[in-house]
This record gives sequence, C-alpha cells and structure tokens, in this order.
Amino acid sequence: MNTERQERPSTGLLLGLACVAGVAGMLAAGDSEAATGRSFIAPHEYALPSNVPDGFDVFLVYGYLERGDQAFDAKGDKQRSDRTETMVSLLKYSRGWTLESDPNFGYAWELIVPVSGSRNRTARTSASGVGDPIVAPYIWYKLSEKVTVGTDFLFQLPVGDSDVGGGDSWKFTNSVFVDVQLGKFNYTGDVIWNFPGTSNKADAKAGKSWSTEHLFGYRVSPLVEPYVGVAYEYQKASVINPANSETDVMGGVMFHFKKGSAAFHLLHTVDGKNRPAGNSLNLRLVWAL
Repeated sequence: MNTERQERPSTGLLLGLACVAGVAGMLAAGDSEAATGRSFIAPHEYALPSNVPDGFDVFLVYGYLERGDQAFDAKGDKQRSDRTETMVSLLKYSRGWTLESDPNFGYAWELIVPVSGSRNRTARTSASGVGDPIVAPYIWYKLSEKVTVGTDFLFQLPVGDSDVGGGDSWKFTNSVFVDVQLGKFNYTGDVIWNFPGTSNKADAKAGKSWSTEHLFGYRVSPLVEPYVGVAYEYQKASVINPANSETDVMGGVMFHFKKGSAAFHLLHTVDGKNRPAGNSLNLRLVWAL
C-alpha cells in the first residue's frame, strides 16, 4: 500500500466525469436527428480526478433540442426536407475509484438512461419513450496534474421502447479521450468508434462509424468559461444506410459552482452528406454527490 497520499482533490476536480454514450442514433427517435457522437459534451468532460481510493459519485444530466427542415444529399447540397423536432435527455450516474498503489490511475463504471421524443410536423407524427440503457466501464490515467488520458467501453442493452428505436440490437462503443489544462485554457478531445449489432427488424447491421469532438475553453473568471468546438462523424455504407458524414461547429458557455457546473452551447451543422442539417441547443448539468 502506498503510504504517501496526495492531497485529496477538491469537489471541483470530480465534476469532469466522462465517458458519455456514443453514437447519436442510439439516443433519439427516427432519422431526423443531426448530431455527431458526443456533440452534447462540454469542457472538462474528461478532467477526471486522482487520489480518491475511497471512491466518488457523480450525477449528470445531458440534453439537447434540435429543429430542422433541411438535409444534405449525397453531393453535400442542402435540400428541403420534413420539418422535425427532436428532444433528448441523458441521465447518468457514475461511480469511480483510484488505486492506492498508483493514485493517478482511475477506474469506474456508469449507467446511462436516454429519454427522447421526436415530432415530424410535416407528416404530423410523433414518438417518445425511454431508449436503450447503456452500461460502461472506463479507465483513465493522470499524466500530470493538468493532463488526463483514458478510454471507455460502452454496451447498449436492447431493452428500450421500440417507438424510439430501442430494443432492436446490441451496440458497442469505444473511445479514447484527453483533457489538457494550460493556465486558463482547456482542451477537451475524443475519438469514438461505434460497432452496431444486427438489427432484429432489418436482419442486418448498420454501418460502422467513427466520430471526434474538440472543445476549446477559456476561464475568464472563477464562475464563467466560454468555449467553442468542432465535431465530425462518418458512417460506412451498409444494407441499412448509405455512407454519410457530418461536420458541426458549436459555441457556448460553462458556469462553475462549488459542487457542480452547468454548460450550454448552440450547435450548427456546416457540412454533410446524406444527413439532416439542423441547429440544436445543448445542455449539461453536473452534480457531485
């Protein structure tokens, strides 16, 4: 046992719990949604702690509201499409620890429950329900006090409501992530790979996909941190879907509190192929228990 302990981190260091569910398609109903894998995250998403051998608990809520009436065709040109609205919320509980023998190495698990609703105003249809839950172990290592790297392994369980695409197939998602703090500047980044299982309805697999998000924040005061970001996703063609891609830009602000944080940002799709084109409002709330 390591008898030399670092000072226990403040609550603020526990607020960057990471490893959110991946591919956007697993979180919302229908094909009306335009978003990359984790375009709803905010700065410090992966700023995980060191030296917490007794463990920590964090509760998070993610949400976004998207509206759109255009779509990118196979050439990347925008075309008129149905007028749609999509609302998604993710409820997440995470429990983690660090090793006593190496307080910079951490491991944890989390449970994520998505709730979504969509409305097609053109077709006058709607759907809502609880999506497939996700369980995920993840690990990380503090290269230094200001640099964190890690990886996660997410398993989507096909037990959700069929009205919102649940209960159809297993899915596996893996990512690598990094958080870097340089003075008042913060960089948050990830690369995500998604491996869909066989769809019971289509008796085939959707195409594999990968996505990446990059956020840049600047702490202007102890309370306020504006940020900007860019995200990209590509999905291979399959029997179920054509090859498709999307590029998003975002800008928002994060508010830091004693035991939590709140972040809001707007996202705009600037380029894509065979994807909806839309704008969304994204929210993240974090609370250390």
